[in-house]
Amino acid sequence: MNLYTELIAVDIGTSCIKLVSIEHGPGRQGYIVKNLELQELPAGLIGGDFTNPFISDMPVFKEILSGMVRKVKHSRQGYVIGLPDRWVKLHLNTMQLTENERKSPEFLSWRLEKNLPIPEGMRVMVDFQILNSVAGESDSFHVLAAAVKSDIIDILSRITTDLGMEVMAFDTSSLGIFNLFEEVYPEKILDQIVVNLHVGHETTVVKAYSAGCLLYERVIEVAGEEFAKIISEIDTVNLENAMRAKESEKFFPVSRDDIALLVNKRQRIDRIFGNWLRELNVTFRFFQEKFNVSRLPTIFMTGGSTMFAGLDNFLSEYFETSCFLFNPLNEIPLAKKIDTRLVAKGPTFAACVGLLAK
Repeated sequence: MNLYTELIAVDIGTSCIKLVSIEHGPGRQGYIVKNLELQELPAGLIGGDFTNPFISDMPVFKEILSGMVRKVKHSRQGYVIGLPDRWVKLHLNTMQLTENERKSPEFLSWRLEKNLPIPEGMRVMVDFQILNSVAGESDSFHVLAAAVKSDIIDILSRITTDLGMEVMAFDTSSLGIFNLFEEVYPEKILDQIVVNLHVGHETTVVKAYSAGCLLYERVIEVAGEEFAKIISEIDTVNLENAMRAKESEKFFPVSRDDIALLVNKRQRIDRIFGNWLRELNVTFRFFQEKFNVSRLPTIFMTGGSTMFAGLDNFLSEYFETSCFLFNPLNEIPLAKKIDTRLVAKGPTFAACVGLLAK
């Protein structure tokens, strides 16, 4: 696995911030995880979407980030910061480009900004990646563009500058996950499509990749927080208790005995997860029709809200395809072991580790 050791990854989510840094092991054999931090955030501190991203309390956010940065005790070149998926607008383009145009980032950024569906008067920062050429057309290329509102980048830049953080790049967190998956399972992506199902606190992000390039994306506004809210309504408890119940309660069968036990909870489970499953079903069926895919490809799951025991087997049967939980901390060749309790949280850290993937 090829990872940056000179950078520190910070993944900003709506419920927590993650920080990861690694270094080479002795003789550059394997890696040593130097920092693996997760700090929960007050409700409502980070929110909004592409048109209205916000940090509701700047001093609180700055203090939390400062506390995490202070734990980094070794010098690095700088930080790469992952932004919430809801803040970033991804757009797949097919563009005719001359050789000179391909070599001009300023021109391409300007051209993409004009083509992107951006509200009039909204200032954005645009980054892009030329993925590959269109088959049979030497001057046409698939281009992935990412846009984020300039104001939120300006705010984050001021905060990180005040904290003495040299930011090398802002990125969209979940895109790097595929780079990790590609290195671990090269045989699973060869001449085939794979799907990443990333379930976080507020959103579920579905990304399909073909030949190493993003093919399709949809953001679903249902995820871990919504599951907890429904539990809160059913059990008449506050959201904090519902979040704890969500993490400890069994919803999906792991053994034969579980099947009998969960039959009586069928209505409860359907009420908690039914809307999410219906949205996934609509998403996958649309994807299959659009790209003429008869059978759903392999699904690999990441994110803190995918860690329900038995969920991978349940989804495998529900969607009639292979579905499994991807834990990058299990796959990194480690020169020094880390606490098994932290390793178990690997799917939660997947997007953050992905920011370090080369």
